[in-house]
Amino acid sequence: MAERKRPPLSLSAWQIIQAMQDGVVVTDPDGTIRAVNREFCAVTGYARREVLGKNPRMLHSGLQDRDFYKRMWTSLLRAGHWQGEIWNRRKSGAVYPEWLTISAIKDSWGHTRCYLGVFRDITSPKLDEERMKRLAQYDPLTGLPNRRLFHESLRRSSSRGRRRAVLFLDVDHFKEVNDRLGHAAGDRLLQAVGGRLRGCLRKTDTVARWAGDEFAVLLDPVRRKADAARVARKILSVLRQPFTLRGRRVRTTASIGGCIVSGKAAPETLMRKADRAMYAAKKAGRDRAVF
Repeated sequence: MAERKRPPLSLSAWQIIQAMQDGVVVTDPDGTIRAVNREFCAVTGYARREVLGKNPRMLHSGLQDRDFYKRMWTSLLRAGHWQGEIWNRRKSGAVYPEWLTISAIKDSWGHTRCYLGVFRDITSPKLDEERMKRLAQYDPLTGLPNRRLFHESLRRSSSRGRRRAVLFLDVDHFKEVNDRLGHAAGDRLLQAVGGRLRGCLRKTDTVARWAGDEFAVLLDPVRRKADAARVARKILSVLRQPFTLRGRRVRTTASIGGCIVSGKAAPETLMRKADRAMYAAKKAGRDRAVF
């Protein structure tokens, strides 16, 4: 490295920094980049010559506002360090999250000689966090919200106090499909049922896979029972259309139980009532809705 590009650190310290698995950037007190290590280049996609003499603003993603950076500099000037999660942009244009620590390096008189930034790309942990969150809230087979997330939707709708309806749906004779065509075909049927249910609903509604071959629907809001009944009839109609599973056309139907409520109500109470209505639909001959 030419003398004018040598970072304001001892050579031995810089050799250590070059070997670090974290990205490192050194700026002068005015924020001009004086040096970066190999991991910085690997993460950002920039060569060393492309960033020396530039300001780290070239990495900004635009996802943080001016106040964010104002708070960062306030911390640096007052405490001499800042640490937190920040989103930056690679040379390719891709935005990524990093965990960044910035420290002011001072001389014996307390004057800031440079700022040392050490960061780690946390894209993988972020993705893992999102995957875990999705696994906790969504059914892995159908991609629909699971029972836990549906309960949360019911609680939120209850807090709004609007008239709403809950539909509890069971696929008729599902066990026969499983026994005759195998579990893979049964899984495919559940996925297809989930897709058709989505197509019957508005953006404000929620459909979830409750368990096994059972699905739950939240219609929020509804003005009257006739509106909920109309949606139930539409669901029954689309599920009567044949499915193609493993090259075979399969026909099935559904039994639907419905519950309509205004004001606050416990999710467990709504589901219990809808479940009782669904069993009444089954006893009445299936392929129907009972409220």
